Amino acid sequence: MNTIKYKGFKASLEFDLEDKIIVGRVLDISDIISFHAPSIPEFEEVFQQSIDSYIRDCEALNRTPEKPASGKLILS
Repeated sequence: MNTIKYKGFKASLEFDLEDKIIVGRVLDISDIISFHAPSIPEFEEVFQQSIDSYIRDCEALNRTPEKPASGKLILS
């Protein structure tokens, strides 16, 4: 799977052949953040805007943005 990262968040990249766009979804959080763009540079920009908007929205709602799961298990 192709992924992109920004501010600790990771998103998938999938090409939609029918619509000729790149579709992304933020991974490893329960909130759903999805987006799309027609090119890689625009995709990267839209992804960053989506994350910045998510963080602002959480702040406006007085809620802490979810931290992406690292996939590591810590045993104590």
